[in-house]
Amino acid sequence: MGSCGTLTVSVKKRDTVAAALPVQEHWLPMSNLDLLIPPLDVRVFFCYKETLPSHESVNILKKSLAEVLVPFYPLAGEVVQNSLGEPELLCNNRGVDFIHARTDMELMNLDLYHPDESVDTKLVPFKERGVLTVQVIFISVSILH
Repeated sequence: MGSCGTLTVSVKKRDTVAAALPVQEHWLPMSNLDLLIPPLDVRVFFCYKETLPSHESVNILKKSLAEVLVPFYPLAGEVVQNSLGEPELLCNNRGVDFIHARTDMELMNLDLYHPDESVDTKLVPFKERGVLTVQVIFISVSILH
């Protein structure tokens, strides 16, 4: 659980979502740019009103993510070192970390001028393993008015 002023995010459940179809394990080398530029995590968040019970929404999102991972199977892999010590992408369908969370914060109180303090690791999770982590946060409808 993290907090920042009025921002409190509580994790309800952690899962791993793999591609809906099997993937033959193989390695993809990194490009020269990947090897030159330090690793970068793209971090975004979207806010929606809760229109279904959260467990139904989570199941729909997990099923959709599993289907999306079929053509985008490298996202379900992990970065590992090859025999030369260079990073490569192991396409092994390890899966994407999927976090279901909830908050009772007010969106207007988010300090988007200082996202490292108000958003980072709270609304957008820290990636522990793999290539991609998804966190779904449900916000009470009454707060979004």
